[in-house]
Amino acid sequence: MLAGAARLLRIVLAGAERLFFVLANGCLLAMLALNVVNIAWRGTVDESLNFVWPWTGLLFVWMSFFGFFVVYRKGKDITVDFFVDLAGPWARRLTRVLSDLIILVLMLLLLIEAPRTLESQVGDMELIELQRYWMSVPLFASAALVGMHFLLDLIDAALGIAEPRKHIDVPE
Repeated sequence: MLAGAARLLRIVLAGAERLFFVLANGCLLAMLALNVVNIAWRGTVDESLNFVWPWTGLLFVWMSFFGFFVVYRKGKDITVDFFVDLAGPWARRLTRVLSDLIILVLMLLLLIEAPRTLESQVGDMELIELQRYWMSVPLFASAALVGMHFLLDLIDAALGIAEPRKHIDVPE
C-alpha cells in the first residue's frame, strides 16, 4: 500500500517537475523577449514601453516560485552533510527524517497561511491587469509540491530506500 502510494506520488511529482521547469524557463524567455523588444523600441522610437518593467518583475517572481520546486526536486539545493556523513548511516537516517519532517511542517504552515495571504492581496498590480494575489499563486503551488516531495522522501525512508542524492562512500 505504502509502496503503491509512493509510486503514484513519484509519477505526479515527475510530471509537475517537468511542467514547472517549462514554466520557469518560459518566464525567463518571456522576460528576455519583452526586454529585447523594449530595448529595440527605445532605440528606434526613443520611448520606453511602460508595461515591460512590471511584467518583467512579475515574471521574475513567477520564475523564482516555479523554480523553487524544481530546485528541490532535482536535488540542486545546498546541503552541508560533511559531519553527518562522517557520523555514519544512523546519522544520515536521523537527519533525513528530521529534515523531511521540518520541511513538511514549514510547507504546511505556509499553505495554512495561504488563504489569508491571498485574501489580503487585493487590487490590480501596477500597469498589469491582474489581481495582486496572482503573484503568490505559484509560491503556494510550489510549496504544496515541495511538501509532497519531502513526504515521498519520508515514505522512501520508511521503506528503506536510499536518498537519491547520496552518492558518496563513507566507511561504515
